[in-house]
Amino acid sequence: MHATGDGVDATSRYTLRTWVGLVVLCLGAAVTLLNLAVLSPLLRSIGEEFGTSDATTGQLATLSSLVGVVSSLAATPWMDRWSRRTWLRLEGSLVLVAIVVSALAPSFGWLMVGRILAACGSAVLMANCLTGSRELFHDPVWRNRAIGIIVSATTFAFILGMPILTQIEARLGWRVAMGSVAVPVVLLLAGTFVLPPSPRRPLTTVRPHPLTAFRAVLGDGRTRCLLVVLGLNLGLYAGWLVYFGAYTIDVFAASATVLSLLFFLSGVTELVANNLTPPLMRRFDPVTILYVMLASVAAALLLTGIAVTTIPAALLAAIVVLNGTASAYIAANALLLDSNVSHPGAVMSVASAFIGVGTALGPFVAGWALATTGSFEAAYRTLGLLAPVAMLALWLGTRGRTPVPVIERA
Repeated sequence: MHATGDGVDATSRYTLRTWVGLVVLCLGAAVTLLNLAVLSPLLRSIGEEFGTSDATTGQLATLSSLVGVVSSLAATPWMDRWSRRTWLRLEGSLVLVAIVVSALAPSFGWLMVGRILAACGSAVLMANCLTGSRELFHDPVWRNRAIGIIVSATTFAFILGMPILTQIEARLGWRVAMGSVAVPVVLLLAGTFVLPPSPRRPLTTVRPHPLTAFRAVLGDGRTRCLLVVLGLNLGLYAGWLVYFGAYTIDVFAASATVLSLLFFLSGVTELVANNLTPPLMRRFDPVTILYVMLASVAAALLLTGIAVTTIPAALLAAIVVLNGTASAYIAANALLLDSNVSHPGAVMSVASAFIGVGTALGPFVAGWALATTGSFEAAYRTLGLLAPVAMLALWLGTRGRTPVPVIERA
């Protein structure tokens, strides 16, 4: 499939409001990342205040993810009935309330309540951002670029947000750091007032069955396997991220400044991966990209404690994990958004549920291994075993199928 001249022609069809809408979707993506990653630099401080171990505190991420799964599945039948603007306002408001509850939590139990509310609020936030990219950009070249930009927003939040959160925690405590996440949430809620409206769906006299959306998404075996791959990929990311702060402090005695630098440097390289992946998908089959990225992440995790024994090596491993999971995430979502399904919002909502399972499984596997062995290195090596499982699921879903046409520009 050739898109000769599409870059110029397509751009001319998009108005200023379209680009403003993309900025709003990027804010939603940034909020999603911060909500997921906020525990990493705060893990040790939270545990010290409430008297919980790193392994126990880390399970807040597992609990949040499981709640997110239920919330995503519950939202699926309505994803294509409500506009992106409505969804972003609803989700953003819940996240804002959750941040306040978490920051003021008088006990570990109340912190759990706050994280549960945050999980409900962010469950389909990224799903709506990615679905919004499909609504804003109809041609596949610019749609894939938009996906890369939206994912880059999560990376930017990682680069800027994680060091800031780490420094705020070191100087003012974890509660102030947790509360600071409210800033991008407020900006997101304000941005919804300028977000372009979602396309009107045809009115039907017959009310659709609640399970129709699930049947449309899960009726294809290839789609099911891609959803599994997407979930396991995010499980690798979440399991690595939740314990990274405690890992560097415990194993390398890293200070807050060193940890901030590790977050910053690894995140900067991820920006490159995010913006290189869409052009690569115009040259190579996205399935091939998925295989390569999953294999690289597996190598980085499985070599922890073997080849990764210094801070520079840990930085290199962090770069590989971040870049690999980010590129795999973009490729998998591009394949899902291009699938022949009549419910694009439902696809992304179910994908959020699978991601929720993955982001629950990742921290659980790493936390279980940490509690069993007492070793962060062993925990990361155990986590790395999820990558071969994802590659097997990818093979089962794509074997014997015609590769996705490569979109090239003349």
